[in-house]
Amino acid sequence: MTPIPEPDIRAELDRILASKGFATAGRISKLLRYVVDKTLMGETDQLKEYAVGIEVFERDDKYDPRLDSIVRVEAGRLRTKLEEYYNGEGAGSPIRINLPRGGYSAQFDRQETHALQAPQAPQAPQAPQAPQAPQAPIRSRATVPLAAVLLIVIGAMVFWLGSRDRSARPDLRPTAAVLPFEANMIGGDNSNYSALITEAVTSELARLGTISVASYTSAMQFEGQRRPMSEIAAALKSAYVVEASVDDEASEILVVARIVDAGTDRKMWVSDYRGARDDVRGIGARIAFDVSAAILERERTAR
Repeated sequence: MTPIPEPDIRAELDRILASKGFATAGRISKLLRYVVDKTLMGETDQLKEYAVGIEVFERDDKYDPRLDSIVRVEAGRLRTKLEEYYNGEGAGSPIRINLPRGGYSAQFDRQETHALQAPQAPQAPQAPQAPQAPQAPIRSRATVPLAAVLLIVIGAMVFWLGSRDRSARPDLRPTAAVLPFEANMIGGDNSNYSALITEAVTSELARLGTISVASYTSAMQFEGQRRPMSEIAAALKSAYVVEASVDDEASEILVVARIVDAGTDRKMWVSDYRGARDDVRGIGARIAFDVSAAILERERTAR
């Protein structure tokens, strides 16, 4: 296959970044441009998780990909956004830019286009045929028995559908609830910020779909309350409870997230997250991804 010229790839990149789904998505747009540039320059050996975290997401030299999953989370969001783009605005594009799973190198493919068919030559008009005498309709002998069989089949289907077990299949996923985060920032609306980041983590867990998460509204009723964790977990029908504190740290915020096993009332996981104050969604996505992984691992090892 003939290689795709670089100008064509860059034109497609510009179309993607100007599209509705990417125009306001600064982080994943920056990631897409970075991986495309590196791939076109032949520097795919530099597209490692650590390097991407440093150069794209401005992590410092203390960055540890094992503890901070921002690159994996944002790469997953980028793959989803690209799929949405090519199923919508970019469906007719001749070039497709992908980010295959398992790495961070971009892939460039040509999309199939359907050539227009040449118009067919008009057919010569046929000579008119002499009108035929109308024939009397012939009633099939099988009409009445066929209708009876059809009625029997429909009746059997109605009976079968009515007798099916309509009970919902049990949800076997582990259950969790995200309690309102405790914000202790200086010079800010702590209550509003707490609600924003709590909702971001809850929504992202629901989007991931790996665990069954209690609704944000249900969990918020326990804001500011000091009640036994087992009581809260029982009210929210959750085996695990996620709680966190949010504090100022220089020009960033520090979120310390914890998972409590409601059965033992003991903390089973703790992790720190740092980020810009206005990056609520990004921080929430990172926390949700790691919380989901920690709970699934706990369930796996408990079996």
